[in-house]
Amino acid sequence: MSIKVTHKALWTPGWYELDQSLVVGQHQRFWFFQTPPSTGANEPIDFMFFNQMASSANSQVRYARVLDIEHTDLGPLQRIDTDGLDYIFYPIDGNEVVVNAEEEPGKVYDNDEMAIEDWSVLVTLADVSDPVADLA
Repeated sequence: MSIKVTHKALWTPGWYELDQSLVVGQHQRFWFFQTPPSTGANEPIDFMFFNQMASSANSQVRYARVLDIEHTDLGPLQRIDTDGLDYIFYPIDGNEVVVNAEEEPGKVYDNDEMAIEDWSVLVTLADVSDPVADLA
């Protein structure tokens, strides 16, 4: 039986198409903060996903595989699609949640009762590489 080394990473949206999409099972290059900003996270994290609101001088690229994505209110997610002016969160158990990412960032469409304050998700990663030198 092999032991898989996993890492915890925090994904916090900057909205406005500035964030990386995530899919469970996905293995690709991801941008992380070199020196993450203060998160206030309740549990220790190894990485924080970079978004383009910060200077790219404070970023690094690594290959990693997404094992799971967890949101405090929505539960386990299959993926987060950040392509476009709306972000779509796909809970494993439940309907997709379409969220405004431009005019009223964080506002859920078609559900006034769902008022989520923190859209951050905790991501479990495996097969995390050392930083990649060639960012091209």
